[in-house]
Amino acid sequence: MSWKPITEEELKTEVEQALAAMPEEARRQFADIRIPLLRLRCRRNRLTGDETLYAIAGKGRQYIIYDDAEGDFGLAVLSSDRGEALNFWVLAGALSNAMRVLESGDYSACLVAP
Repeated sequence: MSWKPITEEELKTEVEQALAAMPEEARRQFADIRIPLLRLRCRRNRLTGDETLYAIAGKGRQYIIYDDAEGDFGLAVLSSDRGEALNFWVLAGALSNAMRVLESGDYSACLVAP
């Protein structure tokens, strides 16, 4: 089975399922930082070329992203025009984990995206 990019509708469903699994307080916190889906350019390395991530929430310069190639939520710093994930991003697994990292600033349990 070959990989194909996630559609915006599929991503919306993924986010809603992740939210449904979270406690009410966490859903309220997410609602406070949620943004409309924001398509981002990114580059894993010089050989792969541009890829796409989606930002779904933000606080300051940090954004919760979804990396559909990995199937994980994570965090990234965006370019000033909010069009690109800068340098690298981290993967946190579940949306609830990404929110915890965003709030705490503790990235020790995250993986740098390959």
